[in-house]
Amino acid sequence: MQSALAGIRHSISAKVAFIGVLILLLLIPVAMIKDVIHDRTQYGREAQFDVMRSWGGEQRIAAPILILPYTRSIENQKGETTERTYRAYVLPQTLDIDVRIRPDTRSRGIHDVTVYSSVLRISGVFDKPDVEDLPGSAESVLWDDAQLAIGVSDARAITKAPTVTFGNVTAGFSPNGIVKDGLPPQIVADIGNVFDADETEFSMELHINGTCGIRLLPLGDTTTVTAASSWPSPSFTGSYLPESRTVTDEGFSARWQISSLGRSLPSMWLEGGIDDALASQAEFGVALYQPVGLYQLSLRATKYAVLFIGLTFVAYFLFEVIASLRLHPLQYLLVGFANALFYLLLLSLAEHIGFGIAYLVSAVASAGLISAYSVSALGQRGRAMLMTLVLALLYAFLYMTLNAETYAMLAGSIGLWLTLAVIMYLTRKIDWYGAAS
Repeated sequence: MQSALAGIRHSISAKVAFIGVLILLLLIPVAMIKDVIHDRTQYGREAQFDVMRSWGGEQRIAAPILILPYTRSIENQKGETTERTYRAYVLPQTLDIDVRIRPDTRSRGIHDVTVYSSVLRISGVFDKPDVEDLPGSAESVLWDDAQLAIGVSDARAITKAPTVTFGNVTAGFSPNGIVKDGLPPQIVADIGNVFDADETEFSMELHINGTCGIRLLPLGDTTTVTAASSWPSPSFTGSYLPESRTVTDEGFSARWQISSLGRSLPSMWLEGGIDDALASQAEFGVALYQPVGLYQLSLRATKYAVLFIGLTFVAYFLFEVIASLRLHPLQYLLVGFANALFYLLLLSLAEHIGFGIAYLVSAVASAGLISAYSVSALGQRGRAMLMTLVLALLYAFLYMTLNAETYAMLAGSIGLWLTLAVIMYLTRKIDWYGAAS
């Protein structure tokens, strides 16, 4: 019986099987660390929503729409005639929007949330509406009740009361809820009868805060939008991409020029004349893209836990075979726990000192712990130094892979191939049956 147990204890196959079981067991604490990362990610989202509630969310701007009331006589089934008021909606002939975005950071606890302050300079030209397109006579148009509506998804974030200059009239805006369905809630200015000529110019400034990004609607027959910011990583979204853009480490600038030919809305329509869902189909804009954050990087790092634990065990196992050592399974287990602890250290430190420095500190702490233990476990300082080199290469490889956003999978695949090639080369002349005897 004792000889059988001794045979199992010295069996290469049994040791390999036991190492495999240890790797699977060590995935349990790694999975627990992943749960912690998911929890911290959720806390980060809650912090972002909290900031958005007080600062302003992603802004959707629909500017501007001329609202022209008109009356129409309706005859009911009894032959009685009643007069009702309807609205005609008119879009500008030309629309120019210049957007300047200034990013900033707000904190909730340990979480930083990127916000922005923006200034939109909006100008353009309205053609005088053709009243012949309206039902009834020209006298039915209530010119003095004309309004200009600006759709703003979160008007609470407007930091300066806007005014519009329309022809020779300057008017302020007031909240008015939903004047036109299918658009963000609107603020409205009473402009009255301003059409003394066939064309009338307008201009205004909108100062507004927001989070994540800003989206616009191309409401002009010809819409030109320019946007600029010091944010270095924009994401251009929506139905239209900019015709030109420049992105550097100092920021970005972009320009859109959009024709009404690709827009779902006509230049003028009557109340109830179109599907309200058409209004939001042509949105476009820019988001302040967040590069991979510390929680995403930490979670991505845990996906390489099997590689770290497995290769460390392989190195220890090769020392056993080549140097004729006998290492106890508990020694493997302690080294595996040191590798798993790296991910918890990385997460906890990154929340306070940033991912780069946290990675360096965590890698030095874990590699130093394993290397110091290896001096005793492997019996020689030279072997411990070789173990330190292996760990240094592993941590350097992981860091480069985590930061190679576009080529992360390619880098990981090549790294694994090279690692396997090195192991196969080092073990090519080992007589495994002889080593097991």
